[in-house]
Amino acid sequence: MLLPSWLWIGTPVKVVLWLANRLATWTGSWYFWKRFKGRRRLWLWLLALNALSFTALGGVFYWIHVRRMHR
Repeated sequence: MLLPSWLWIGTPVKVVLWLANRLATWTGSWYFWKRFKGRRRLWLWLLALNALSFTALGGVFYWIHVRRMHR
């Protein structure tokens, strides 16, 4: 799978952002799991949370890329 260059994790800032994003997502997923594990559509909500998290991270990476290109 080919990814745009601005999506690569090649700088320390992006590594820290990625780690913080994953930690927040896993913590949120754990919270949802503990609170709603008897619900029917829990997996759908966890998938949506993860997709939203990755989308937000991609948006931040793109914002960093655009900001860097306009300097």
